[in-house]
Amino acid sequence: MKQWLYVMLTALLSCVASAQESSEEVETYRDKVVILKVGEKSLMNKHSFKYWRKVMKQAEAEKAKALVFDIDTPGGYAMETADLITRVMPDLTIKSIAYVNPEATSAGSMIAFGCDKIYMHPRGTIGSTGIVAGGGQEIGPVMRAKIESLFSSYVKIVAKEKGRNADVMKAMMFREQEYSFADGQVKVAEGELLNLIADEAVLMEDGKPLLADGIAKNIETVLELENLQDAEVVLAEPKGLEAFAHWVGLMSPVLIGIGFIAVFMEFKTPGFGIFGVVGLTAFAIFFVGNNLDGNLAGGWLFVIFALGLLLVILEFTVIPGTFVAGSIGVVMMLGALMMAMVDSDMLDSFKDSKDGLVTLPTLIGWPLIYMTIGMAVAGVVSVLLMRYMPSLPMYHSLAAEAELEAGTGMENHNDELVGKEGVAITELRPAGKMEMAGEIYEVISCRGFVENGSALKVVAADRMRMIVEKVI
Repeated sequence: MKQWLYVMLTALLSCVASAQESSEEVETYRDKVVILKVGEKSLMNKHSFKYWRKVMKQAEAEKAKALVFDIDTPGGYAMETADLITRVMPDLTIKSIAYVNPEATSAGSMIAFGCDKIYMHPRGTIGSTGIVAGGGQEIGPVMRAKIESLFSSYVKIVAKEKGRNADVMKAMMFREQEYSFADGQVKVAEGELLNLIADEAVLMEDGKPLLADGIAKNIETVLELENLQDAEVVLAEPKGLEAFAHWVGLMSPVLIGIGFIAVFMEFKTPGFGIFGVVGLTAFAIFFVGNNLDGNLAGGWLFVIFALGLLLVILEFTVIPGTFVAGSIGVVMMLGALMMAMVDSDMLDSFKDSKDGLVTLPTLIGWPLIYMTIGMAVAGVVSVLLMRYMPSLPMYHSLAAEAELEAGTGMENHNDELVGKEGVAITELRPAGKMEMAGEIYEVISCRGFVENGSALKVVAADRMRMIVEKVI
């Protein structure tokens, strides 16, 4: 491996460390109305929760005039929503307003419950808050009991703090009993969940609305009803480094795949420095972006990853055949990549969760899925490249086609080695090394594992690989 690879690895490590310390100037929310859009798929995107938490904390710290949730969603992830409404929203002292525009179903209704005021679009609907797993499947009985116990406590707290009708929220969340509201105008049979339209949500029960404080045709009307029409309004959405971080979070499996493919090609084609550049750049973008996205991808994880990569390089260049350094290095690299995608806030919830609501699978589930996807892509593409790259025009544009004079020590003898024999100096699993005529070659067994010291014969060779078989 070329010396510049080590230099670049150090430079990229410095890049990650400096990115941690740098901060982009962000727009202030002081004395402004901050609008957060909760769209159709927002609650199915874990990166949305990270961004919302950041915006809410900033709005609270800078004393914004109000925080408006513009909600139009059929629902989303139960665990992430539970974390948001139980750990972040209760700490808000600024005014929070939910505008159901026009749908707040399932997890969307939970966000509305936690706001100080709720307004409905004339065609709005809210409710059906029963907790389900991803894909609409039922949650297991133990976890359901934990979630419903937490949400039952949440209902009591919200009913007391926000002056809401606890039975209305229970009718939306639990199916164990029947309910009747507004002198029988709204009824819910046992086994069903309550879902209110706008006209029903503003019906009176015991001198106060069932759920909503009013009906508004748009956000401007909501602000007028709350005497906020003169306040400056800002739409909070990712931009700049935040948008970059959001993109990296979504594209992490692709970056992992590109990184491993490029590093693999660098090992297989030592003459092509471009692969090392691409691989290390992909990993640097991965760590910097995930760090900015609120994950654990700090400099210490990049150090672990870099040390793992150095061990793999040592395995190939200094101490080949032992597999100890390489194996440890691969474990360090994979562990660092997966931990780098763990949500820092969810980790705090996991540590603080006395009732076990945030479980280990919830914490590392998506990082593990992203890692699996990235490694699967890298494995498939690497196999295809080994098989087909020598015949691609791109390969010939990168490779030196001119023949070198004999005696330079750099001639390409691979074609001439077919049929020649040598001895394995490492185990082949199926890759390893063999000695032939005093030279050391990296080879691949065409028949799986081969013991160290076995006689080998070259059966195929090109610029990318040398295939051998055991001589019987």
